[in-house]
Amino acid sequence: MDSDQEERSETKMKELMKIVKTYIACLWSFLVSLTGGLMLAWWEYEYHPTNRQLWMVPLGLILFATPLIIWFAIFVSDICSSKDDVRPLDGSVHDPEKMIKQVISTSY
Repeated sequence: MDSDQEERSETKMKELMKIVKTYIACLWSFLVSLTGGLMLAWWEYEYHPTNRQLWMVPLGLILFATPLIIWFAIFVSDICSSKDDVRPLDGSVHDPEKMIKQVISTSY
């Protein structure tokens, strides 16, 4: 029983770490996009009337648009991925819970 509980807690910890990594990645991409947007706003406010510091425009656009394109690609790929290919474990021969139930029911 102890090893089973340890295995469950380890699985929960791995899931939690995956969620934390996902949140960190989303935060970083949001910050990069925000930096690009602020760079474009600063250029518009400070340098646009004289058309100086033009290097800020393409860099700001790249920083602003890249995370948005990546988010869109991930979102679309998640929607378009086929979930019909995934079969539930209930019909599987290798379902451990089903095998345990069969062993317990045949031993009594």
